[in-house]
Amino acid sequence: MSGVTAKYIRLSAEDDGLGESGKTESNSVTNQRHLLDAFISRTPDLADTSVIEFCDDGWSGKNFERPAVQEMLAQVQEGKIQCIVVKDLSRFGRDYLTVGNYISCVFPFLGVRFIAVNDGLDSIRPADIDSLETSFKNLLYDLYSRDLSRKVRNAKKFRAQRGDFLSRYAPYGYVKDSVDKTRLVIDFEAAETVRRIFRLAAEGQKTSQIARLLNRELVPTPMRYKQAAGCSLVRWHCISENNFWTDAAVARILRDERYLGKTIYGKRTRDKIGHIHSVKVSREDWIVVEGTHEIIVTQEEFDRAQAAMQAFMEHKGPEKHNWPLCGKVRCGVCGYAMTYTKGKQLYFHCHTPRNNAAYTCAERTPESDILEAVSEGLHVQALMAVEMRRLWEEQHQGQKKDTAAMRKALAKLRETHGRICNQIKSLYESLVLGEIEKPEYLSAKSAAVQQRDTAAARIAELEAALENAETNGGLRDEFISAFEKYVNVDEITREIVTEILKEVRIYPGGRFEIIWNFRDELEKLVLTLQGDHQNESETNVDILQNRIS
Repeated sequence: MSGVTAKYIRLSAEDDGLGESGKTESNSVTNQRHLLDAFISRTPDLADTSVIEFCDDGWSGKNFERPAVQEMLAQVQEGKIQCIVVKDLSRFGRDYLTVGNYISCVFPFLGVRFIAVNDGLDSIRPADIDSLETSFKNLLYDLYSRDLSRKVRNAKKFRAQRGDFLSRYAPYGYVKDSVDKTRLVIDFEAAETVRRIFRLAAEGQKTSQIARLLNRELVPTPMRYKQAAGCSLVRWHCISENNFWTDAAVARILRDERYLGKTIYGKRTRDKIGHIHSVKVSREDWIVVEGTHEIIVTQEEFDRAQAAMQAFMEHKGPEKHNWPLCGKVRCGVCGYAMTYTKGKQLYFHCHTPRNNAAYTCAERTPESDILEAVSEGLHVQALMAVEMRRLWEEQHQGQKKDTAAMRKALAKLRETHGRICNQIKSLYESLVLGEIEKPEYLSAKSAAVQQRDTAAARIAELEAALENAETNGGLRDEFISAFEKYVNVDEITREIVTEILKEVRIYPGGRFEIIWNFRDELEKLVLTLQGDHQNESETNVDILQNRIS
């Protein structure tokens, strides 16, 4: 089998030994890699392929919101991967509906072979894909994962109640004890910065003033400090790599009661098992255990800092406003969300310059100016949508007849694709049985794979064309459906903004960059119209048939 084989490796639980003695990955990851490498090397059909690896170390299998699996699936859609090999089905995922859809529908359609080594599943054998055993295993993995998640939650709650520190990374100012990972010890260099922040706050300095001072003195932020210390965390909650102190970062330190020697657990919880999204937990439901580690600030120092700050009120969620652009406006210089301020008029401004003198972000920008720009831009987008529908209808006056012909051609192409896949399978079986030699097998297989890939590409093109067209010759396109109704809109409302606007970026000098929703749909529609225009004098069905014959 020529082409590219992808090894996919996943581990959901953190390896306790990770980071010790130079270790950069979990033991289970290494074991999975050795198993997959051995399988590929002893499988003649895969041994001559290019092998690439995708690894999600420390990610749950209950959803597909994992960076490595998303990158792999993106390359699959681009046709860059012809085979995926995993240790077992649960490594690929534990959501039996999604896993089953990929194995039985998505991968076969894209011509991608899927192998689960320990489960004995190989999609080159059609009986493996829809077998009762495969479906039952998927369901068992899903149920096992849900039951395990509940047990893990209960176990963590018990450990938290006895004072164990359970977070993956220590808070700024502490490190995990090298002997007992559930205990915190002081990191003296970072702890001194924490103490200084509390002293400055107690002296009456605002959080923005403290942030500005730390930035001016080039004090490393918690993110930069931990990275320099070798922290393996990949995803950081920051806008860009050019990380700096902000008033919010300073306020988080000043509000953190862990500096009083307390272990706090359960401030947020995932609203659904296996999902990344989490929600706030009311303070009375937190698990707080005092005296679990050495303090960095005293209760008196903590109280003085709190008294100097604005009184803290627990918020159950953001205050609801009917402002149209709320949450949609960002600074084009630093990337942070701009703040909505109500004065004589509503305006947006960026807090970053008051935290970091190195930034010259946009000045106050009236909401009315932004709404005017959005209104003008929306009018242009709406006219574009109307014009694109007109062009599409002109080019597809005979769409109903063409659609029937395309469906017929698509059926023949799928039949051809299936026949070629069976031919490749037969070639491999002949090689295993010794009926043909390896050079003959590789030559015949290479030609068949090229024919299969050509057929698959044409199938994808036809599928896209049919997806965009209704049987009555109409057009189904999210961009057009979203924008064409706003040709004569008088007022920009919150509902309109939510539907069509991703964000507005504000730059110095009053320059706006408006980023609309449905940009991918617009790009696909433009390509479709261009392709239709180039081929309007040709017979599409004849071309499709000839390209794979």
